[in-house]
Amino acid sequence: MHSTSKSQGSSGSSHSQVLSPGRADIHSHTHYSGFNKVFFVPFPESVTPPDKMVDAAVKKGLDVLCVTDHNEIEGAFRAQRYAIENRLPVDVVAGEEIRTADGEVIGLFLQECIPECLSAEETIDLIHDQGGLAVAPHPFSYRCHSLGTKIGELRLDGVEVLNGAHRDRYVNRLAENIASLTRMARTGGSDTHSPRMLGDTFTEFPGRSADDLYRAIKRSETTPGGKHAPLGDWILWSMEIAHGVGKRLIASFKEKELRSGLGSNSYSDDPLVRIDMMRRHNRVIAMGGCIVFLLTPLPLVCGVVGEVWIRREGYRKWEEFKP
Repeated sequence: MHSTSKSQGSSGSSHSQVLSPGRADIHSHTHYSGFNKVFFVPFPESVTPPDKMVDAAVKKGLDVLCVTDHNEIEGAFRAQRYAIENRLPVDVVAGEEIRTADGEVIGLFLQECIPECLSAEETIDLIHDQGGLAVAPHPFSYRCHSLGTKIGELRLDGVEVLNGAHRDRYVNRLAENIASLTRMARTGGSDTHSPRMLGDTFTEFPGRSADDLYRAIKRSETTPGGKHAPLGDWILWSMEIAHGVGKRLIASFKEKELRSGLGSNSYSDDPLVRIDMMRRHNRVIAMGGCIVFLLTPLPLVCGVVGEVWIRREGYRKWEEFKP
């Protein structure tokens, strides 16, 4: 019916007798989540490979990790294989955060990638056709294309009412208000792009396995928990990106001749190859930007300015949609 890792070699039903709830992070990203641009320079949303995210899930005691990269599922499959091959005590669910014409939708327990830019209705149908589950992430986000009040009109299985990436006091409350009027499962996810914040926000469910999580979402037996990520972790994440990009740029200068000798397809499966493909003058500019960002108070300044902005935008959303 659906695809999960079976890293512990036991059936989902054997976990159902566990009295304490299991814990899953149903919204996480790896370096397969693509790029944004700072001015004209592409910067990745994450520099964390799937195996490192799985290791972090084990370290933090998660029972289930859902990898939900933007419009991509390869990172999730790699995370699954890594957990199974190394017999790690965590189940990995293949998911995808899909951009639709109406707002983002998370597909969980997927077999293959869902194409982007379809309507929300078409996207949800494709998820269900695979035996997967459809969840509305951050439905009232002010920085992501989100479904808003449309969540009440769709055949969703769950709605994310606690998103760890939204630090304001408003958008999660709006999601909770809408979800309370429906029979959809209420979920929590960190929306992290770094191992540092993985599991800060989570979904509790009866059982321990991915199969148990699947049933709990279908039956609306989930409970969101945890908290949003602290500002300090967001500042450190921005520095992690700058450090990862800078390290990659240095390596690209050294390896340019080797890559050209091996052929253009040698790095085709590397999601960060776009950094290597930048023109030389753009690489120099990007390298300078990384150095300035890491060696000045700029991360702190950006973090404080960003905090003011998200509080203001969150309040605007509240005023727009409050009951």
